Formats: sequence, structure tokens, C-alpha cells
Amino acid sequence: MATVKRSVTIDPQVLAELSPERRANLSAAVNDALRLLAALEAQQSLVAEWEAEHGPFTEEELAPYIEAAVRAQSERMMMVAEEAMHRYRGEA
Repeated sequence: MATVKRSVTIDPQVLAELSPERRANLSAAVNDALRLLAALEAQQSLVAEWEAEHGPFTEEELAPYIEAAVRAQSERMMMVAEEAMHRYRGEA
């Protein structure tokens, strides 16, 4: 696959929060992040198209998805906290 070389500026704190594996290959990390952003933009476009035709989603329609997102975020935060605690304790 052909690639395009670009220069980017990265916040040092963001860089520090990446895993050593991601820091070792920043090009792959940036590509992964851009793929996620492109997918998000595509999803946002679909929602906008649907809402333009049918009107905005109601709170009742959105509730199960918001609950699932909050639950997933909470689980991820717990996992990150546990990983940080293991690193702090010097565990693998």
C-alpha cells in the first residue's frame, strides 16, 4: 500500500499515555487512530442523514445505547486502573 509522509505534533502527555508498543511504532498508532476517526465520521454522517429524514432520535430511543456506552467506558476505566496498579506494584 502506498503511504503519504506527513509531519505531526503530538502532545507529550498523550505520547506518555500510549503503551510502549504503540510508542515504538507511531505511524501504525496514527493510522489506527485515523481509521477510527474515519469510521466515526462515517457513522455520524449516517445518523445525520437518518435524522434529516426522520427527525432527531428521542431520549427513549437513545437510552439503551447511552447505557451501553457508559458501561463500556466504566469497564475500560477499571481495566486501565488495574493495569496502572500492576505497573505501580512492579507486577507484569
